[in-house]
Amino acid sequence: MTSRVLVVYSSTHGHTEKIAERIGTVLRQLGLHAEVIDVRDVTEEDLERFHAVIVGASVHAGQHQREMLVWARLHAGWLQHMASVFFSVCLTAAEDDEEAREASQGYIADFVDETGWQPERSESVAGALQYREYDFFTRHLMRLMMKRGGHPTDTSQDYDYTDWDEVDRFAREFAEWLTATPVVEAG
Repeated sequence: MTSRVLVVYSSTHGHTEKIAERIGTVLRQLGLHAEVIDVRDVTEEDLERFHAVIVGASVHAGQHQREMLVWARLHAGWLQHMASVFFSVCLTAAEDDEEAREASQGYIADFVDETGWQPERSESVAGALQYREYDFFTRHLMRLMMKRGGHPTDTSQDYDYTDWDEVDRFAREFAEWLTATPVVEAG
């Protein structure tokens, strides 16, 4: 039996969705049945169809999207009994220093605390600075923050900090782990 993997995500400006789609593509290339679904569209019937789950959400203003926090808290028991992992998308992960790593891990720890779900594995993924997607206020706030940090401030373009090879590796490692883990029937 082929494992059925749900890749559920919450995305504010679309970048976490791109990462979730990439993970789904890699899993399908490896022979798994993977469906990528926005957390707002996941039904109870969907949950019964899957043997494993990858959950992804992005950090904005210091926390993950509310809809993902609520969903993961509501389904923490189901998630705990599934082969399940979590990826957190944030700009902080793009920085290569101890303070940034601690902040990225802190966001994940907060997610775990708020939801009660302890994923088998968690990964912090660098996101994107999406000036063109932001509303006027957010664009200028982000520009000021980036200027202070010495980062790009040209709001006419976006800046993708995601290490796509690392995203592919995360998906491959999940697939390898999943094939070594006995399949638990959903439901």
